[in-house]
Amino acid sequence: MKQLDMEFKSENGKTKHMRLNYAAQSLDETTVKTAMATIAELKMFQVEAVNPYALPVKAQYVERTVTPIFGGEEAAEETAE
Repeated sequence: MKQLDMEFKSENGKTKHMRLNYAAQSLDETTVKTAMATIAELKMFQVEAVNPYALPVKAQYVERTVTPIFGGEEAAEETAE
């Protein structure tokens, strides 16, 4: 499953990410930019009078791949017992 990762700059210049696990996988640039601009304008996440999502910077889909090194088989056997 791909995750939508939206990057913003906060009012104090820090980088903040908003990651959505269940976002549609076919969103286009205009749709995401509009949503990010709305999030920034609403200022609904202000913390100590600072908007952490003040300026939209970029958005991307991120897909995570897990590659086990060890322990997968034993853990599965233990839970089956």
